[in-house]
Order: sequence, then C-alpha cells, then structure tokens
Amino acid sequence: MNSYLRRKILPPTVTVLLVLAIWIGVTASGAIPDYVIPSPRAVLDSLITTWPTRLGSATWLTLGETLAGIVLGVAVAVIVVIVSGYLPVIGSAMTPLLIASQAIPIIVIGPLLTIALGYGMAAKVIVVALLCFFPVALNLLAGIRAVDARLIDTLRSLHASRHELFWRVRLPFAAPRGFAGLRVSVTFAPVAAVFAEYTGSTNGIGYLMLQAIPRMQTDFVFAQVVVLTIMSAALLAAVTGLERWVCPWNKPSESDGTS
Repeated sequence: MNSYLRRKILPPTVTVLLVLAIWIGVTASGAIPDYVIPSPRAVLDSLITTWPTRLGSATWLTLGETLAGIVLGVAVAVIVVIVSGYLPVIGSAMTPLLIASQAIPIIVIGPLLTIALGYGMAAKVIVVALLCFFPVALNLLAGIRAVDARLIDTLRSLHASRHELFWRVRLPFAAPRGFAGLRVSVTFAPVAAVFAEYTGSTNGIGYLMLQAIPRMQTDFVFAQVVVLTIMSAALLAAVTGLERWVCPWNKPSESDGTS
C-alpha cells in the first residue's frame, strides 16, 4: 500500500500543491492584476457565494447535458460496432465516415444544431455525443479487427459460431480499447457542452461564462473552470472504475503496489 501511495497518490498531490503555491505567490506579489488572475481565496469566495444562486443550477444543467451526450454517443458507437461485427463490410464502409466526421469542428456544428433544434438541451447533448462517438467507435472497431487470427481459426475448428466468436472473443478483446477512447472522451465532454452552450442557451456554465467575461468577473470565470475541472476528473474516475468492473481481465502487468 505504501508503494501504491508513492507511485499513484503522491506525485499528483505534490503537483497540485506546487501549482497552488505558485498561484498564491504570484497573486500575493501584486505582479499580475486581480482582473487577470484572481487569488485562490477570491475564486473560492466566488464559488461559495454564487453556488446557491447561479452556479449550482448551471452546473447541474451542464452535467446533465454531458451525461446524456456521453450515454447517447457510447450507445450509438456500440450499436455501430455490433452491426459491424456481424457485417464486417459495414465497419469498413463506416471508418472513412467516422474520420471525416471529425474534420468538422464542434464550434461549427454547435450553431447549426442550435438553429435546427433551438436553445434547449437537445443541441448540446448531440454535440457531446458526437465528441464521444468517434473515439469509442474507432477504438472498438480497431480492437475487434486486432484479435489474433490464429485464435479465431482455432475456435472455428472447434465449431464456434459467429455469434460466439463476436460476443465471447472479439468484443471482450476490444472492450479495453473502447474504454481507452471513452476515457479521452469524458475528459473533454464537459468542455464540449460548454462550447455548445456558447452558441445559444439560457443557462449552463457556458452561458454564465458569456455573461461574466465582458464584465471582467475573472474570479467567477475561474470558479467555473474549477467546477469543470472537478467534473472532468470525476467522470474520468467513474469511467476508470467502470472499466475495472466490466473488464476485470484487463489488469495492468505491473505490480499494483499493495504488497
């Protein structure tokens, strides 16, 4: 356990404390105006005072959009991969489209969806879903194709059906790769929701940022950034825990440090 703490807990903790110390030192010295970089105390005060009135409701709305988008994006990705598993030609046909879909930046898609769907949650959910769909689908497809052909031939010689090969071999083999794509997706999903809110919304963290920036409420903007950071970290931790539960066979080769 002591080894685990040294390798996993201590380095990020030291890094966060070091950054916080530098932040406090820079703001205390007066070298940078408060409206450019506020002090940690000012950010904390803004977070506490605005949470009951504005920031709390905005955070829950943005979180709801993010979670709904993640679920939608992953669900569509899994469906596409399942269909591709039974019909490989579909997977080959979909790959160029998946890559091409990422050539259109979110900042362009957001306004178009807002025009089509209005200022509600739908446009934001679709933006997040598009962000999550590509990494998960592409990684799952790559994992399914990367299964050792000799293993497949051996199982076929034992009269394994296509159904059994997909659900018992190909999909379990590809699942860790899919989770790798999902970990990347959920880290940026809250930011995607905020960008979508920039294009048109009546609440949410993105809406509050648009209100705060012209008014030079830098401490309030930093408070929202802190909330987004915590949200991304919590989503990443949740996905990591889900992966360990869904894919218990995918254990790291190095010692876990419990000895």
